[in-house]
Amino acid sequence: MPQWAQGPTQKFIDHSKIEGTQTRPMDQDGFEQSFNQAAGVILLAGNDEVAGEDQAMNEPGVVRRNGATIYFDGDPCDSKGNVEAVVLGRRKGVEYVTYVQSHPNGFSTLRMINDDGSIEVSGSEAQRKAGGIQGYLLAGQIYA
Repeated sequence: MPQWAQGPTQKFIDHSKIEGTQTRPMDQDGFEQSFNQAAGVILLAGNDEVAGEDQAMNEPGVVRRNGATIYFDGDPCDSKGNVEAVVLGRRKGVEYVTYVQSHPNGFSTLRMINDDGSIEVSGSEAQRKAGGIQGYLLAGQIYA
C-alpha cells in the first residue's frame, strides 16, 4: 500500500477519526453503493489463479486485472465472507486505493483517490443488527 494511504487506512480500521472527513448515518442508497463496491472487490479476488482472468498467475492472494492489483487474505468463495483486500491502481494518471473487509456480520470499505496530494476519501461500515443493517458513510478531503 502506498505511504499516503497507510495512515488513513489504519485509522479507518481502528475506528479513529480521519481529519478532514465527516460521517453520517447510512441510508439505503449508501448501503447499496457500498455493498456493490465491496462485493465487486471480493468478486475480483475470486478470480485468483483463474486463467484468462488473473494476470498474476502463480501468485496466490494476488489478482492483476485491467491495470489494478488486488492483494487479499481469506477465501472470497467462502460463504462466511471473511476477506480483507486492498486494491491498488492508477487511472488517467490518478492513483487510487480501495480497502475492503468483509465478515459474516457485515463489511467495510474505504476508497481513496490521490490527485497530486489532494486525497478524496469515501468509506462505509455496515453491520447486521437485529432488525436490519446499521452503519455509517464517511466522506471528505485530506492532503498528503
